Amino acid sequence: MQSKSAIILAAALGLAAITAGAVFAQPLFASGVVQERGIADAARQGLTGFVKQNLAEYGVRLPDGFPLSVADGRELASLRLGRGFPVYSVNPQRLLAADADLSGLMAPTGSWRFVALSGSRPVGLVTVEKVEGRWQAIAFGAAELAKNVEAAQAGHAGQTRFLRVYQAQSDFLEVAQADGKPRFAALMSARETLSLKKQPALLDGADLIEPLRAAVRANLASFR
Repeated sequence: MQSKSAIILAAALGLAAITAGAVFAQPLFASGVVQERGIADAARQGLTGFVKQNLAEYGVRLPDGFPLSVADGRELASLRLGRGFPVYSVNPQRLLAADADLSGLMAPTGSWRFVALSGSRPVGLVTVEKVEGRWQAIAFGAAELAKNVEAAQAGHAGQTRFLRVYQAQSDFLEVAQADGKPRFAALMSARETLSLKKQPALLDGADLIEPLRAAVRANLASFR
């Protein structure tokens, strides 16, 4: 479970991502190597600094609610950086429009996430964004999402993109298909929020529009 601070930070990132510029267009996990070396370097340096800081503060015994899914400081010290991917989102007003097409609405937010690994096991995500002109790691956590993304990616070979619909609190993988029509793997957050638990592994974007609209309307109304 994520700490309260991690949840608050994630919410803040979600609001910022609504208006973030479209910076990247690379597909998720296209080659397993991020094209912009500076982004991966920032993630690696951030993870190294995070590990050093927490080992110095806590030693072997980590506090309850630690944002990464590790047993203790010894496992924390062995972490390494895994694959990275850009985060895509959609504009909520455009999603609510009559002719909304989920794939067509996807735009990169400028935020990247990297899987932190203990051996081959995903234990969390490192979030990287550009701050005052420099790529920096700004958050660590989301252990369950890291496991979910890795499992979904393993189950859907080929070109994929990670989509987060912030106002619906729902995550997806857009999966390229041989027929040229992308379909969506709903990750755990989307299956729970949109009541999709009994739906097929891959869904047409058109089938997700109405559930997403309902969730977006409800969440936007709660802020009024």
